[in-house]
Amino acid sequence: MAETTAIGNFSGVHAAPRAQSRRDFVPLLMLCTPIACASLLSKFGIPGYANLGIGIALPLMMLVLAFGMINDCVRIEPKRLGFYCITLSVLILPQLLQAGTFSLNSLMMLALLHLPYVLVVMRGDELAPKVLTFFLHIAKLLAVLGIAQYFLQPFIDKAFLYPIDNLIPQDFVVQGFNAQGTINYNSTQIRATGMFMLEPSFLSQYLAVAIIAESVTTRRLWPLGLYALGIIASHAGTGMLILLICMPFVVLFHRRWDLLALGVLGVAGLFAFGELLNLDFIANRAGEFDDPNSSGFARFVGGFYMFDQMLWPDFKRALFGYGAGAFMDYAHLFNIEVADMPMTKMMFEFGLVGAFTYFAFIATSLFASPLPRMLSVAIALTFLLNGMYVPFSHGLAMGLLVLTSTRKVQTVTATVLKTRAARV
Repeated sequence: MAETTAIGNFSGVHAAPRAQSRRDFVPLLMLCTPIACASLLSKFGIPGYANLGIGIALPLMMLVLAFGMINDCVRIEPKRLGFYCITLSVLILPQLLQAGTFSLNSLMMLALLHLPYVLVVMRGDELAPKVLTFFLHIAKLLAVLGIAQYFLQPFIDKAFLYPIDNLIPQDFVVQGFNAQGTINYNSTQIRATGMFMLEPSFLSQYLAVAIIAESVTTRRLWPLGLYALGIIASHAGTGMLILLICMPFVVLFHRRWDLLALGVLGVAGLFAFGELLNLDFIANRAGEFDDPNSSGFARFVGGFYMFDQMLWPDFKRALFGYGAGAFMDYAHLFNIEVADMPMTKMMFEFGLVGAFTYFAFIATSLFASPLPRMLSVAIALTFLLNGMYVPFSHGLAMGLLVLTSTRKVQTVTATVLKTRAARV
């Protein structure tokens, strides 16, 4: 009898986890795939389109969402759908009403890319912690690979340290990104990409978001050092910019005074070993905002000069812009280099009205997740630092924030659970 009971208990203990795993498989697949597409799969391109910068990431995200809808694991969030329709109307109507040409393909791409923002994965709020763990595991892998890439260059052929860029046929690798950039013009030292990221700036941003996520969810310090060293190996300033904006709020709101002390030690370490690690790039990056020939100026400053000359003098253009797809046509005529950044592109093509509506829609989608708000802030910053159609920001946003249940759904779920507990 005792033997039978033991067998019964053994079966009961393991049957539930197996059933739970099967139940969680499709929702977790839907939430983890965008993160994998933003990181591990971002370099892999579609033959015939890879040279245009088109990879498998966005199509794969769409296919997984379609698979989830077939399996009834996705629902439409009504308020977000309404906001999506309003946003599209605000962006499209001025194109039809005012004289001038616009790119229908650009409008369709914009609409299709943001369609997943109206969706929510069933039980996404419950699975969000598991997805965050998946995200942090990838961050550790990328950090280790990035550190190895940087410090092993004197000993190992760079083709093996950057295998996707050098050993895979170029038809299968996304082109148009600075995948093997050196730390400066006179150096042969290549900046780290963690092997899988499109370029060093994406590695630095991913690890910066990981530092924020780790800081607001755990008290562990060793992963922070690993991520920080990975950012240093990338020699990219965008990740540091995210940390500079977010970490003071993390320290204050989450009372992480230990991070303040760790930050002071980190800065002291940078001064002590800066020459060994070639960290003069930090000072050089800070000076880029005044140099019209630098990427920093093109990304964050040049747009304001363009607006002053071509947007603000015309009241109608300032309100409604020059039309979808117009930015690149006019940017080539401008005498200062201007990068195709989301804020610059949206303002120039859709004006104040369109840009405000679009970014309001993005904000409501990013801040609806049950995960900590500072994580939403960090990912929101990546939207302002990268091209609008690059899958990096969209992948992080969809996997960690957008597809997880809204706070309202979470509250309703909690109320239902409390009611059931009271009945029992």
